[in-house]
Amino acid sequence: MSRRSAYCAAVANAWMYDWLVSSAGSELNPSSTVRGSPAGSGRTTVGPGPPGPAPGVPEPLPLPLPQAVKASPVSASSAATIQLAGTHEERRMPVRAVFLAAIIIGLLAGGAVAGARWAASRGGSDSPSAAAPEPGSPAAAAAEFAAAWAAGDLQALYLLLSPAAQRTYSYEAFADAYRTFEEQVTVTQTAVRAADVNGSAARLDVRLATAYFGTLEYSTALPLVPAPGRYLVEWTPAVIHPRLAGGYAFSSVIQRPVRGTIYDRNGIELAVTREIRHVGLNRGVITDRPGLEAALLAFGFTREQVDAAFASPAPLNHRVRVGPIPDDRVEEANRLLRPFQGVIIYVETQRVHPLGPAAAHVVGYTREYTAEELKARAGQGFRPGDRVGAAGLEAVFNDRLAGSIGAELRLIGPDGAVAEVLISRPFRQGEDLRTTLDAPTLQRAYERLGGRAGAAVVVDPATNGLLALVSSPSFDPDAFERGDAAALAAITAAPGAPLANRAATGLYSAGSTFKLVTGAAGMVYLGLTPNDRLDCGAIWYGVDPPRRNWEGSQGSLTIAEALMRSCNPVFYEIALRLYNQFDDALAAMARQFGFGAPTGTLGVVEEAGLVPDAAWKRRTTGQPWYPGDEVNLGIGQGDLLITPLQLANAYSTFVTGQLRTPRLLEEAEATVRGTLPLTPEQHAHLMRGLELVTGPRGTAAAAFALAGYTDFAGKSGTAEDAGAQQHVLFVAMRPAKQPRAIAAVVLDDGKSGSIEAGPIARDILLAALR
Repeated sequence: MSRRSAYCAAVANAWMYDWLVSSAGSELNPSSTVRGSPAGSGRTTVGPGPPGPAPGVPEPLPLPLPQAVKASPVSASSAATIQLAGTHEERRMPVRAVFLAAIIIGLLAGGAVAGARWAASRGGSDSPSAAAPEPGSPAAAAAEFAAAWAAGDLQALYLLLSPAAQRTYSYEAFADAYRTFEEQVTVTQTAVRAADVNGSAARLDVRLATAYFGTLEYSTALPLVPAPGRYLVEWTPAVIHPRLAGGYAFSSVIQRPVRGTIYDRNGIELAVTREIRHVGLNRGVITDRPGLEAALLAFGFTREQVDAAFASPAPLNHRVRVGPIPDDRVEEANRLLRPFQGVIIYVETQRVHPLGPAAAHVVGYTREYTAEELKARAGQGFRPGDRVGAAGLEAVFNDRLAGSIGAELRLIGPDGAVAEVLISRPFRQGEDLRTTLDAPTLQRAYERLGGRAGAAVVVDPATNGLLALVSSPSFDPDAFERGDAAALAAITAAPGAPLANRAATGLYSAGSTFKLVTGAAGMVYLGLTPNDRLDCGAIWYGVDPPRRNWEGSQGSLTIAEALMRSCNPVFYEIALRLYNQFDDALAAMARQFGFGAPTGTLGVVEEAGLVPDAAWKRRTTGQPWYPGDEVNLGIGQGDLLITPLQLANAYSTFVTGQLRTPRLLEEAEATVRGTLPLTPEQHAHLMRGLELVTGPRGTAAAAFALAGYTDFAGKSGTAEDAGAQQHVLFVAMRPAKQPRAIAAVVLDDGKSGSIEAGPIARDILLAALR
């Protein structure tokens, strides 16, 4: 290296040092030189560096520890490892030349225009008015050494050593000392500046961006000795870092957690990290593309998968994925595909969701961290390919599932023992989640919805644990895990918004399922008894214009009988009487059932819905609350909006008499949020009405009693939407007297809640109570 080029490099390096200092590490991207693969492969790096002549224990590391990192004493092996938690493997991996090349390119770029900025920020000899170091001076030697170190040019560094130092340390030992240091400290970027130069020494200010230990700053001494026409470095390992004097070395131990598994209530896996075999291609060496394409299609890959692999924008000699190999077809893949040149069968760690679309909305999926997110986490061990929860339980409980990367930087003494732990970032394994969900019930609910737009929610009223939370249409969550571009494009373009979670965020009118609430309000506030009868005429004249009953006159009915026939005039009448005698009594009862507010289910993103009342209408429209508004609410129409999750929880509230928070995690509590003001007699009468719904004279007789299905209770609903569209609902319970499971089903488009949603709810309950 010429002195002129050395000085230009030193200026560039000085600018980089200033940039790193001013950025406080925020611009450093650890992904550029992180060792190891996104699949979770660990690495093992070994050994203290070559011994130095200085005796004794070196002074403590003169570095501020990164935030949220602590130093602590420990006694352990001197081996430096990256340990993959959850396995017993430790793998050796050399420093990769490509990463060093990236460092060199990044540090040298733009050096010609950057020196003035660095110099202007400091006074004295580093100011723009100061002359360049005199060729052959100690300052020139120090600047040249700093520039070569920052550039990773170990050969240039070695040429700057004194003859005595070169006799003591061979080039191999010298280079190994730097490489081992960088590997153990997980260095991703280096900035070095020469300062305080005198005739016999200089001070080097060093700033290291690391993959696992944040940004480290320290100063080290650079001994200089005169030589003909120049100064050279009397090098020892202490030049790299003062703590390396006396035969000491750095050693790092890295622990990367495995993402926790999500289980159903019986220990069935709903989300798990597995080693998946894939078929890949190296297109640069393929010699028989037509034959290979035919073999891939014959094996079972789709034309879209094959075409996407061959059309990948990646370089031809890069591995591109075709698709996964089922565990029971590995031998077949080897036999059919391996004979073709360019085929690669490899193993990759992947998040897998065994129930697929049946649990996609509630369990969710993960995604890769973005470049911006990785930059914000620089120095914490995150790397390209690392994943974060994107939806469902995977997102809500990401911190628990993901765990924390552990990193420890140790100082190893000449005897191989740990002399000191310099930096320690606590490790935490990914935590498993055990849910209240029931895999067979989830699967059956998905199957019975059959792709129709809608949702199904199943709850165990004894514990208020959710057995199923299914939205339809659904999607394959593993398409996100695979990064399957074709599948993801199909999901986003599919009709029916398959990514929407209708079970928790879909807003619907409750329709006649709300009549249970109206009946309860009539008994509690109006004092109606099980013996009181109200007219179920063909036309109800309580408000103008008059309103027709959906099936004509049914005579005088009790509230239970009115539930059985879903008689609109009876519930119109109750709502009108409530309007005339109380303010917002019906809305108040609806809220006691849990409508109009989030259920508070831990792990679910949900809508609050709406229970309209006089204050709401005045606030939003400036108009008063009319009798017709109350009458509409009495049959679950008007501005009332609920979610299927709220509907299931409302009926669970009725069964137990307590409004509770639904449980999705086994550890969660069903927090009591209120109590229904029903007497045992009132409750029994209303329950009798729900039993009659599924009996021989009920609106759901065809789906239950007349089809041979007994010991059920429930309520149907059909609600008008905009235009001619209707959505249909059904809530089913079993056993009728003391329900052990409740299923709420909503279909976005339908004609009859009893005929369409009823059989679906029935079959889901049979699966839940199998």
